[in-house]
Amino acid sequence: MTAAGIDKASLIEEAIRLVEAKLEELRAGYAAARDGSLSTPHVMKSKREVFGQESAYLANALSLNIQERELELRALKALRLPEKPERAALGCLVGLGTSSTLEAVYFILPVCGGMEVSGGDAGRPIRVITPATPVAKALLGKSAGDELVLPTVPPREAQVQFVI
Repeated sequence: MTAAGIDKASLIEEAIRLVEAKLEELRAGYAAARDGSLSTPHVMKSKREVFGQESAYLANALSLNIQERELELRALKALRLPEKPERAALGCLVGLGTSSTLEAVYFILPVCGGMEVSGGDAGRPIRVITPATPVAKALLGKSAGDELVLPTVPPREAQVQFVI
């Protein structure tokens, strides 16, 4: 995969679609859990009748997860991508590998760490990382051709192939 076949705007759109799909899934689960907690009798007939209480706990957890995903969605929609960066920064794609092979491509975004988006024409998945991760900390400020040691176990050396 080369840097030429990658469109950052389409990658952001794909990340937004993935977050929106997850939101729909969470909202459906929240509605079911909320209905489950509201439809059970409020007076327990025995100490083992905890379905309504468990449903209420689940609905609460899902509502918090929905709020988190909505924040992610707003952050992705508000993100301004750098046009022609010389160094790795927020909103950049960074390709890593040896001098002859490309091993991984990372997309540095403020949210959605761990998500994978498709890599365009080449089909290689691109992993989203946030600036707080050890890998992103090692990449930030690097430019094409720089060598670095990735904080993996065991640590390994890599070269920045491209920054776009």
